[in-house]
Amino acid sequence: MVEVWRYWEFEHPSSSVVRVIATPTGLELFAVDVLQIVAPILNDDFVRSIEVRKRLVMMENNQVSLVSTLSALSIHSLISRTSVVEHNVVRQFMQWVRTNVMPVFKNDVTMIAVEQPKYLFQEIDYSQKDSLIKYLYFQNSESWSSNSIDLYLKFIFKKLPLPASCPQTIDLNGIDFRRKYFQVLKTVLRSVSSYEYAYEDLVIRSENLLIAQSLDLLVYYHLNKLNDLDLNQVLSQGLILQALGTMVNKSIENFKDLKPMYLNLLDYFSAEMLALD
Repeated sequence: MVEVWRYWEFEHPSSSVVRVIATPTGLELFAVDVLQIVAPILNDDFVRSIEVRKRLVMMENNQVSLVSTLSALSIHSLISRTSVVEHNVVRQFMQWVRTNVMPVFKNDVTMIAVEQPKYLFQEIDYSQKDSLIKYLYFQNSESWSSNSIDLYLKFIFKKLPLPASCPQTIDLNGIDFRRKYFQVLKTVLRSVSSYEYAYEDLVIRSENLLIAQSLDLLVYYHLNKLNDLDLNQVLSQGLILQALGTMVNKSIENFKDLKPMYLNLLDYFSAEMLALD
């Protein structure tokens, strides 16, 4: 699954706070913090239009929040994306990052390698089919076939066509279950403002569907703990199964196997989390 990151705060000379996470590919800074310094006149709509990464971050109140982050390369690219961001301002900001932020992480490896509980599902390499097969064998699962796993991986990595809009529902039960999904989602992800925005960010605009799958798991885990009888119906209005329902070519072989396989995956993941409660 997708990791939940911890952030560190650094005070900029402007008195603004810059929040930073350390990933295996390098440091990433909260986009809203960077823009507050290099171009404070820009608004949240601009953040949604630029090339950012989406990270699940544990905030100070122990709630998980979906955060837009910028790498050093992305920060430099702001200059070419808008005339508002000045080259000299970005250069000074990146000099401050190199001088005040990077040495902290370089000298203290514990800042980078934060100890996290290890679940079996976190060891799955979704880019490798064999990795997922080994996990399903470990679970003694019979809810899959080689072809259905191929289709699932193509779907997760967005190699199958999806419409560029959030699916709508007019069925009253569907509306109720979607509302319930969103209510649970808001308890674990405080930054989400609407189901449609979550779908747009995590399904339509994202490079893959792994974060959307992680959020489905958090909702599933929460409802599972409550022994909610509507669990599967609520998840049918979740991000992944709604995206699956919009696939253009539903005649693909093994398509019908994906929903039960996906729900079984969430059940396995949730059981591991419950065992550590």
